Amino acid sequence: MLLADVFSQVFEQPASTFSDESNQDTVTGWTSLRHVTLMVQIENAYGIKFTNPELAAIRSMGDVRTALRRRGVEQL
Repeated sequence: MLLADVFSQVFEQPASTFSDESNQDTVTGWTSLRHVTLMVQIENAYGIKFTNPELAAIRSMGDVRTALRRRGVEQL
């Protein structure tokens, strides 16, 4: 599954509307509750678990991509 597809499912918007710059200020509906939902969905999709410091630092799709790459996930 592509990262944009996870964002698409959580925010109910086309995957094509998301980029690495997508963040809480640019995505409609990106609330604190949706952020938690997004993080859980990403963890499930890629079989990883974020640390609390990582969760606190993630603010955009690009941040998610960077965190996943640090864990060896390349198919994003």
